[in-house]
Amino acid sequence: MKTSLANLFRGITLGLLVSFATAGAIVAHGLSQADSRAKELSGISVDTTLDLPSGSPAATQASIALAVKNFGIRLPKNINGPFFDPKLEDRGLTLRQGLASDPLVLIGREAFSSWGMLGSTLAHEIEVHCRQNFLAIHLQNLAGFDGTGMAEREAYRYELANAERFGLASYDRELIRSTMSYFYPEQESKFARRFVPMKAWLDRLSAVASQGRAL
Repeated sequence: MKTSLANLFRGITLGLLVSFATAGAIVAHGLSQADSRAKELSGISVDTTLDLPSGSPAATQASIALAVKNFGIRLPKNINGPFFDPKLEDRGLTLRQGLASDPLVLIGREAFSSWGMLGSTLAHEIEVHCRQNFLAIHLQNLAGFDGTGMAEREAYRYELANAERFGLASYDRELIRSTMSYFYPEQESKFARRFVPMKAWLDRLSAVASQGRAL
């Protein structure tokens, strides 16, 4: 009985250590890729001689095409879109039907409040999300880390870093900043929070094993 409890305890401890190491490696890989993307995207050449109509853009596919051209949005070869989706409630959305599938980019009505916001939304979805590793994000989520939050914060920070490029008004910048803070705040690792009840269980198991050895 004593030997069985000791072996069980050692097995669980080893499994947790492996899980921690694996999760840490996944997060480190994701952060390394994010840094590489940021350096790559910062070198985008943009034509500052914009030829955009005055006022807010019409919510149409033609406005999207005009913004892509004038803001120098660089489209990946494997992208589907960007397409205007009148039913989409968010500014934009990037989807993959499978982890290895081509990204589908949809643009909602909220993105057409100004030409700058439209360009910023396109950059958020295309220049950041379309180049992110969805498999790494998925693995981070499975490991208990905030993979989705990390990916979204990267995209919102990219928008703020390119605010001058898109001529974003101060209220647009504040909207982006507040959206990121509200929906994707910096937070403690989900894995660490999930480990709390597991740790209590292991402590009890250890106590039982110790009691058994003392008998």
